[in-house]
Amino acid sequence: MADRIFTDEELRVGSLRSVDGLAEALEAGDVEAAAGFCRRLRRDVVSMKANYDAWEVSLRDAITQSAGPEAEATAVRALEDPATAPERCADFTDAAERWRTEAREIEAAVRAGDSASALDRARALHEEALHCHDRGMSRVTALLSWLAENEGPDAVEAALGVAMGSDMLGDASFRERAEALMHFTRVHLQPFGLREDDEKLTFLCPVCPSGGRLLREGHYEAPRSGAHVTGPSPLTWGRDELPVYCCHEPVMEKNSIASTGVPLFVVDPSDRLGEEPCPTYLYKNPADIPERFYRRLGLEKPKA
Repeated sequence: MADRIFTDEELRVGSLRSVDGLAEALEAGDVEAAAGFCRRLRRDVVSMKANYDAWEVSLRDAITQSAGPEAEATAVRALEDPATAPERCADFTDAAERWRTEAREIEAAVRAGDSASALDRARALHEEALHCHDRGMSRVTALLSWLAENEGPDAVEAALGVAMGSDMLGDASFRERAEALMHFTRVHLQPFGLREDDEKLTFLCPVCPSGGRLLREGHYEAPRSGAHVTGPSPLTWGRDELPVYCCHEPVMEKNSIASTGVPLFVVDPSDRLGEEPCPTYLYKNPADIPERFYRRLGLEKPKA
């Protein structure tokens, strides 16, 4: 029996959208907690933009390297067609610095006792950031779809291998890994739940805040017509097909195994993607990760 790492309240607060946490703290009259949520909101939205910007740059570089600069320019022109996907054309060039300034001003309003204005501004910031988020995931899906359709699944896997490469927190404690994954989940700006049991922490979103929402909102149907990677392989978790955006998850798991010997976390995809939740598990003891999560990547579970 493993000891609990988090209290129920820590899990509840960790899964709150930062704007909702701010509203709750203001309602309770807790100025310090409200200020903390202002800072957390700033981290969430700035990290989100940085992540999608870096992902796009990496994928555009991959297209350039595999097919040349003209192909990259053609792919970008196609994804920026306002008649096909207007959300991809919005300009958020200066957003990160604006959001940092706005979040600091919201915190100042909180400390000055102007709760109503602070909450209105925080909600507006959250909504603008959500538009930026949806722009980013739509553009990334279009670039990945170009690679899948023109260069094939190996090019998708190679590009994602670079885009998803990062420090996998191999030396971090379970609490540190869990808090990093909470932040990683919050940057999608959608509600989710957390549940801790003896062996793991489970992240459960009503619908996946990125890949699931893309499916639910028709990004794999005309006119956007996102690609699926077909044929059972590690890139599809051994399934017959997987939406191309979702392929970053098995690549992240493989990268983590290559870096640390075990996956940092594992996603248990629904049989009805976009309609049912896809739980994400963070195991306290890597030895407890079921063998099936290695087999679907074409790997063997390490010896204890």
